[in-house]
Amino acid sequence: MDSNEKNRMREEIGEFIDLKYGRFTDEEMERLHDLVQNRDEYDGMSSSYTHEYKTFDSEDTYRVNETNTYTFRSDENGIHVDHETVKDWDDGQHDSYTDILSKGRDILNVVGRVFRK
Repeated sequence: MDSNEKNRMREEIGEFIDLKYGRFTDEEMERLHDLVQNRDEYDGMSSSYTHEYKTFDSEDTYRVNETNTYTFRSDENGIHVDHETVKDWDDGQHDSYTDILSKGRDILNVVGRVFRK
């Protein structure tokens, strides 16, 4: 891809995805461009993954059931992925965290792992 085409794509993608300070290969730019072009198709797509593990502190050992949910969003704020982590501990503790992934590199990493088309 020549530099003019890459700059054109960068401008088009940059309207929806934060590309600041990112360096992207031609293939990555094409993938991001595909996300922009097909954002309505991806919007609302969600995947969840659950795993269980043991952890401990000075008093006891605990079993934790962790669920990670990734939801692709395209709205007035642009394209982003909502990442929610829920941890249920065997002692009754419940933790929930939410993170919004909006940078191009973060979106590429999640889409490549979670939202295979």
